[in-house]
Amino acid sequence: MTTRTRRRSRRLAVALALTATALAACSRTGHDYGEHDDHGTGVPSGATSQALPPLPAPWTDLDRTNPETVALAAVTALFDWRPGDGDTGPETARDRARPLLTPRAADSYRPYPIPRPLWQSWMNTHVLIHTTSDISSEQHPADTAVTWHRKITTLIHATGGSITTADLIATTLITVTAQPDWTVTEITTLPT
Repeated sequence: MTTRTRRRSRRLAVALALTATALAACSRTGHDYGEHDDHGTGVPSGATSQALPPLPAPWTDLDRTNPETVALAAVTALFDWRPGDGDTGPETARDRARPLLTPRAADSYRPYPIPRPLWQSWMNTHVLIHTTSDISSEQHPADTAVTWHRKITTLIHATGGSITTADLIATTLITVTAQPDWTVTEITTLPT
């Protein structure tokens, strides 16, 4: 091996060693670039915590410091079906409920599946929908200072018109997160 080749090999080895040292140093700095919440604030580290904008009516007086209140308000809003007033499907209620949900939760939510002929008959006969929601006492993930998970069961009852409708039951799995006000971050409704 010539002297020139040895020098080139040493320079390459030194450059590789310096690169490896720099990469190792970067990985030890502990930066997570806002991807994790290690401080229990509900806000990813590196992000700032700002109050959410005020809610529109009918939720202007909603206690956003209580996750249970927020969860029940969201589920009630998602089942606030108004076929007699022109709602074209459960999606209309979801759109009205958006202020209670994060954008991701609202966009990913799939409303309770109502057969189109049934909904159309409700529209034609101006049926009123009444709901009752209860938080399940079943086991759930442990509450933290920033997350709250529950299962909520909703009884859906249609009245009015000339149609006799059986009651429907829906089960909703919900996660409410402090951001810093409690907001629905995940929600899934299943027919039962």
